[in-house]
Amino acid sequence: MRGFGILACPAYSTKKGNPYNYLLYSNIEPIGHRVYEYDFSLKKSLQYIFSSKYRIFHIHWPSNVLFGASTLENRVRLGIFFWFINLIKILGRKVVWTVHNLEDHEGKFADLQKKLDMFMYQKVDGFISLNQTGLETIRQKAGGNGKQQFRHINHPHYKGYYPNEVCRCEARRKLNVPEDKFVFLFLGQIRAYKNVTGLIKAFKGLNDSNALLLIAGKVHQDVRNELNETLKGAQNVLFIDSFIEDDDLQLYFNCSDVVVTPYNKIFNSGSALLNVSFNKPTLAPDLWALSELKQMVGSKWIKTYQGQISPKVLEECMQETKQEKVSHLNLSPAIDSLDPERIALETIAFYKSLLN
Repeated sequence: MRGFGILACPAYSTKKGNPYNYLLYSNIEPIGHRVYEYDFSLKKSLQYIFSSKYRIFHIHWPSNVLFGASTLENRVRLGIFFWFINLIKILGRKVVWTVHNLEDHEGKFADLQKKLDMFMYQKVDGFISLNQTGLETIRQKAGGNGKQQFRHINHPHYKGYYPNEVCRCEARRKLNVPEDKFVFLFLGQIRAYKNVTGLIKAFKGLNDSNALLLIAGKVHQDVRNELNETLKGAQNVLFIDSFIEDDDLQLYFNCSDVVVTPYNKIFNSGSALLNVSFNKPTLAPDLWALSELKQMVGSKWIKTYQGQISPKVLEECMQETKQEKVSHLNLSPAIDSLDPERIALETIAFYKSLLN
């Protein structure tokens, strides 16, 4: 089958905030399949409704259609999106959905979100799950009309994508972190579902003067007041309320000993892949993709806990990590199977199975 076009939502527009899509499509295009950018707008819908440039419409976060300011605006946006999907399917296009989340993290416009979910599970031709366990859940939600296809394709790693040249000593010097501290790191946008306040409370209970909690990322308004309140009285916590630029990620990773991902809701985690791409262990709840990634790379790199993050969880993680450093076991995680080029080939194979 010769090259065919892919209309992606999004394709390259999220490169700065989340390069997952960039890694995928920048490895698909050199193979001979042109990728076009779509957003949830009337202009783009009209531009591509009758276009012959693409045969696959690949959606990643359909909830973004509901990012309007009001219920009325979102009803209009939803109507345009439904109209677009229905028409391109009549015209023979195949619709693919990579299900990054089972539900919208922010939980806004619940009624419209329910309509959107029902529509997607009925209309999509091919579903991609980034973890094997979630595949059956997605299949059950879709109901199965006998024509839909389902495929597990892993999230690619980020190894080699970001600069990683700064050593531990230099990173700690630039961030003003003492050399003798054991550093727990939380890195990324700070939102309610990410449970950073729970992490701070657990760290307070750890009561270890040798430990330091480094939190770096832009705070969303939905959690700012609670976060500021929780930080009161916290010792050995370094908080940087700022978006971290790509070139500076290496400072935070190479400064740290363990990266903590204490999310309350987690189906897939690109963050965990980013951590291991920097050769950093991740501490995270034992849920969905994290459990599978742990089986793949080992418990040195993915350390999981049941229930909520706690002082005991942090203490056990810290002692285990110290012991592993002394033994020099597994200097880097085995993630070659998550190479972006390989993931691109698997995705193209799924496209072809739908078109055939």
